[in-house]
Order: sequence, then structure tokens, then C-alpha cells
Amino acid sequence: MGGSVVKLRKRTQRNVGAVDTEAHVISVVDGKGDGRGDVNTVTPNLVKLPTLPRKIPSYLKKWDPTLCKPSGPPAARIERSKTDEVLLHDTTETQERREFGDAHTLVTISEDNSVGEHHTVKRLNSILRLASDTHGRDASLQNRLWRAYTSGKASDPGIVHRLPDRAWDILWNSQSLETPDDCDRRPYLEQLCRDMELVGKNTTIAQRIEYLENVFLSGKEEQALKGWEEDRRVGLNGVPQDYKPEHLEIGAKLHALAGNVDRSRFIMEELFTLYPNWNASVMMTVFRAHTSSGTREHHEFAQQIYVTMKERKGETLSIEDYDAWFVGFLEARDLSYAKRVLRDMIKEGFLDPSGTIERVEQVLKRLNMLYRLGTDISKMTSIALDAISVLPPAYHGRLFGDWMKSAVVEKAPEAAAQIMESMFKRGYKPETFHFNMLLKALLRTKEQPKIMKAENIGWRMIGRVRKVHQQKLKSDTAAEVIDARSSRTDNVDAGGARTVPPANQATFALIMQHHAERLQWEHVDYLVRKLKQTAVPPNDAIMNVLIDNKCRQGAYSEACGIYKTLTNPQEGSTGIFPNGTTFRHLWKTLRLALGDPFTRNDPNLPTPRELLKEMVTWWTLCRSRYDAKRFRQGLAAADSGAITALIMHCFSYTQDPAGSLIALHILRQNFDIFPTDNVAEILQQQLVWEDIARESESVRAQYFHSRYNKRNRQQITKVFDLLLQRRLERMGLQDDEYDKFTDEQIGDVGLNLLSEFVRVVLKRNYPPEVVEAMLEAAKCAVGVPELSTGDMDAFEVA
Repeated sequence: MGGSVVKLRKRTQRNVGAVDTEAHVISVVDGKGDGRGDVNTVTPNLVKLPTLPRKIPSYLKKWDPTLCKPSGPPAARIERSKTDEVLLHDTTETQERREFGDAHTLVTISEDNSVGEHHTVKRLNSILRLASDTHGRDASLQNRLWRAYTSGKASDPGIVHRLPDRAWDILWNSQSLETPDDCDRRPYLEQLCRDMELVGKNTTIAQRIEYLENVFLSGKEEQALKGWEEDRRVGLNGVPQDYKPEHLEIGAKLHALAGNVDRSRFIMEELFTLYPNWNASVMMTVFRAHTSSGTREHHEFAQQIYVTMKERKGETLSIEDYDAWFVGFLEARDLSYAKRVLRDMIKEGFLDPSGTIERVEQVLKRLNMLYRLGTDISKMTSIALDAISVLPPAYHGRLFGDWMKSAVVEKAPEAAAQIMESMFKRGYKPETFHFNMLLKALLRTKEQPKIMKAENIGWRMIGRVRKVHQQKLKSDTAAEVIDARSSRTDNVDAGGARTVPPANQATFALIMQHHAERLQWEHVDYLVRKLKQTAVPPNDAIMNVLIDNKCRQGAYSEACGIYKTLTNPQEGSTGIFPNGTTFRHLWKTLRLALGDPFTRNDPNLPTPRELLKEMVTWWTLCRSRYDAKRFRQGLAAADSGAITALIMHCFSYTQDPAGSLIALHILRQNFDIFPTDNVAEILQQQLVWEDIARESESVRAQYFHSRYNKRNRQQITKVFDLLLQRRLERMGLQDDEYDKFTDEQIGDVGLNLLSEFVRVVLKRNYPPEVVEAMLEAAKCAVGVPELSTGDMDAFEVA
């Protein structure tokens, strides 16, 4: 369309890899092996997983002690490991800073003090030494430290003036701990605030950390980092803070979150050099900063941090720690390290692959996340072989199936055959699912020899259904299947015969669809009769094939009848829940039926509004499912514009511009499908007919054969171009500035333009209130009365 404001979403195609071993295909089909080895050696971009900011309290000039909490529980005492000796190094400078920190912890004894005052100061120093080992976070010393502090003040009022900087920090950390019996917490902290104000001390390290965190999380990253560096160099009250572990910890975290990867690692090493027993939680933040980096060197450092952190945490390790490491390496798209974490998780017992269905689901969940790094058949082979080496045999069927599925996606039938050969050699009996994957791989080649092999395998599988027709075939979840396999070993048969398994619904659907595409209707009819004779119940795949076959034969009303019969069965029987492909076939059927003058007025066909309402109701039921994305992909297929064009053509045949506009907004709101240039042209052609609605019957009958057609089309196009130009002027944008817009922004601008365009054309024949009433009636008929239809109504458009 003129001055295009709508853009097609570009899709990239993956490179297709294949393994050139034709002999393996023949060996599987003929049931014979050739002695060859296994394959030795699909994915959307991972979303970044940033740290979520907590709620930011407003910073007050007068500090509220109740807002300040310690950064975490005391760390367990762990002996320094060999890895620590490599990561952490001791120097003269660090030794001096240790001594500097010790000197700023104890209270000096005045020469004017009496013997009793000397005793209270020594008692306070003794407890301060104990509390400094845990930096004031030992709850057992909380009350003892406070009693010693109050006793010291009572016997020597000047003790608060001699209290060092680090002693104030330890006192604050200790009294800010939250314990079950902390009714005195607030008054103690208020007393500390008054004592600090008396001696001119502005803040403790805990308060300073809280302030820096608030500044950083409020978006002022540079200000927070600058403040931390000044504390390190100049300090508070002239005393540098770089010897305090809390200060080093917050510095490592802030630099890590800001993306200063090397700086954060250096500060972390400095922290553990001075305080080897410090809580290892800071290492996770630095680890995620390294995995978020795009350099391989940082990923190698992340692997070192992973090993060191595992040794440090020891018995305190948890599945949450492993998940954080696992997600970090997934974010870095580092397959080798991600596989290592998953392998360690399973071997060390943090992820139990056996037991309940819930445990199996947890394993499959992480395995599916790892599959996202399997961007080609080689990487998927590496993942599958690695998982097979650590998971029990009950998982092997699922792993081989996922491996074969990747071969189908990559259009590598030879690789699929090699995978099946590997199953036989490992003593695993392939199941129906694996053979179905092989059939898909062979049929997709479009090569006659491979297609003949696929037909041979498929018909042999269908022939076996007769022998097991009494067997109840049910569909279980992957976790339920694996859980059931764990208690039996019938799939492991190293010396068994290579026989094909019986067919299931997917097998019937594949072979039926294959013969329908070749117009071999006698085979399709036979398979339908065969399906009725067996105990194999139809599913959504079978239903879609039956609908598509009837559509190919021109039996449009029968195709819609199949949908009604299978989705609304008789009482006592189970219906089939349609998927996205079902509605794509229904829209195609309706579009062909309305385009045929002999079937256009068939009462057994749904109207476009009725079918659109059915689709809205269906999406309401499945949009909250975990696999809703799969339903959306089935509807949109490879080209999202195709389903939009089908729907628009259907509404064009019924001369329903209001319904067309409602359909466009439903596709945008429910499915994130935006109109394309092709859709805009269809809508313009539809509105040409609407523009001559008041012409005589003879004019309308001769429309396509008269000069009036070309002239009216040109006028409608000029109207559209004029509306586009005015909208650009109102937005204050030029044509070249659209390149800076996202696809969603461009789509919304184009949809609002089409909404205005429809109203303008309808307004030439109807009053504005009638136009809006037509749109409201269409929304109610489709079942979306609250749907928004553009940024302008008929009263506002020209």
C-alpha cells in the first residue's frame, strides 16, 4: 500500500545439517544393521534474566533504624580450600589492612579510669572481639554485647567518645538482627542513633550500604558507584572503609550489576583475601555478571567461580544454587558448562531423576531448558549423549525421541536413521513415537526412494494394529510415561528382533495426509475405515487430516461437520479439543467455500462471524495453558500474514467491513498478529465494494468490466494515502523515522490507520452514529463487547 506503515515480520531460517549415511535408512527399513557406529558428533533467543529490584524506600535525612537490616545470616566457618589459595592471595597490603581493622575495633582505656572502669572496658573489648569474628551477626552475643556496652557507659560516660568506627558497626549489626524476641530492637537502635549523634558520627557501614543500594536501584548507578569509590579512598570522617567486609561486598555487587565484570571480580577476591570465612552469597552476583558478558574469557572465570563457590558452600548447597548456576550458563549460551552443571546436579543428588512424577517433571523441565542451546544436530547430539550417560534407562526413550525430533527439524533423515540404529545397538526397543519421527524425516525429503521406504514402514505399522486392537491405547504425559517405565525393563532387549511397533493416531494422520496430498483418495478412505475398526481413538491430528481431506475434495460442509461431530460428541463420549491448526483448516475451508458460487449459500457452513466467535471462545479456554504458544503457532503457521489474509477474504465475500475490522483487532489483541501490506490491499478492495453500495444493480454487476472499477480503486487508494499523511503529520514523524520503531509499534500504528480508514469509508454512506453501531453489533456478535477498535471513532474521523 502507498506509504507503507505496516511491515511483515522477517523470519530467519536455520542452516540445515545432515549426516550422509544412506545405509542407515535402509538398515532400519529392512530391519537389518550394518555395524556402523552412532552419530558422534532448535532455538529461540534466551531472555535475559536481570536481578529484580526490591521496593525502594525513600531516603530520609533523619535515619529510621527500623528500615535497616543486616545483609544476611552469619556464614558457616569453612576451612580455606586449595582453590582459595589460587583465587585469593595474601600481600603485605592486605595484612596491614587487617591490622588497621583490628585497631579500629577495640576501645582504648583512659589513664584516668579507675579499676572498675578498666574492668568494664576490658569486658566490652572481649565481647567485641568475639562479635567481630561474625561481624556482629551472631544472635547469641546480641544481649551480652548490649549489656557490656550499657555497663561501660554507666561506669565511664566518656567511653562513647573513644568507641572506634568498627565498634559502632558491630554494635549496629548486632542490635539490628531480627530475632523471635526482638521487642527491644527499636529502642536499642534509637539509643545507638542518639549516642552516634552525640559523638558526631553520621552513619554506620550498614546504613551507608542501605543508602548506596537505594541510590543504585533508583537508577543513579554512576552516583552510587562514585560514592562507593569515595568511601574506599577518602572514607567516612576521614577513615577509609575498604577494610570492612560489608563495604567490599556491596562494592562487588554494585559493580557486578552495573556490568563492570572485571572490577567486581577483583573486589570479590579482595573480600575473601581479607575475610576467608565471609558469606559466599556475593559470589553468585559476580557469577551472573560474568555469564551475562559476551566474552569467552568471562565465561571461563564464571566456571572457576562455580567450582570455588561449590567448595565454599559445602553442606549448605541447595538446588536453588544449582539452578542459578544453570540459568547463568544458559544465559551465556555456553553449552559445555550448562551440561556440566546439570550433570553435577544429578550425580550429587540435588536433582533426583527417579521416584515420583513431580521429580521426573523437574528433570524434564531443566532438560527442556538445555535443549534451547541445541541449535543444530551436532549440539543436540552432544546434549542427548550427555543426558543418556547420567539419566536412568527410563528416560532414554524420551531422550532418543527428542534427538530424532531435532533431526526432523533439521531435515536430516540420515541422522534420524542413525539415531534409531543407535537405539537398537544400545539394546533399546524403539517405540511408535520414534518410528513416527523417522516417517516425518523421510517424507519431508520429497525424494521418491525415501518416500517409498516411509510408506513401507507406515503401512507395516498400521498392519500391526489389527493384532493389538484390543489393547487400550492411552495418551499419558511424558513424566507419567517415564515414571511407569522406571518399574519395568521391557524396552531393553539387546538381542531382540527388529520389528516395527503398532501405529497410533500420529501414524494414521501422517500416512493419511501423505496420500491425500498425492490425491490417492482410495488409500485415505481405506485408512478411515481401518481407523474405525480398531481401538485407536481419533485425536486432534486425525481430525485436522480429515477436515483437510474433505476440503481438498470440495466437500466443505462435510469438513465443517467433522469438526462439529468430533468436538461436540454425544453424551457419554469424550470430545476432541481443537488446536491452532484446526482453525487454520476451518478458515481455509470457509474461504474456498465462499469463493465457490455453488457452495457460497450452503446453510451448513458457518458465517465468518460465527467462526470468529468460535475461535475467540477456543482461545479463551487455552490461552492460560502452559503450551498456549503451541496453539498460537499452529494457527499462524510459518507466515502470520496468511491466516489474516484468509480471514479477511472470508469477510470480503460476505461484504462485512465491520467484521473485518473486528477480526484485525482480535488477531492483534489475542494472538499478537499484526496486519500486513497484503491485508491492507484486501481491505481496500473490500471497501471499494462498500463505496458503491448505493449504486444500481446493473452498475454493480458490470463493476469489474467498467472503467468505474479502476477509478473507484484509485479514489480509495488516495483516501488511504491522505489519511496516512495526516497521521504522520499528527505524530510529527517522517517516513524514514519508522526504521527506529519496533515491530509492535509499527503494527499498532498501522492497525489504528486501518481503523480510521474503515470508518472514513463507511461514513461516506452512513451517519457516524450508525457506523459506530455497526461496529458495536459486530463486537457483540463475535463475543468481545469490550474490545477497543482504534484511537479514533466515527465522530472524530474526517
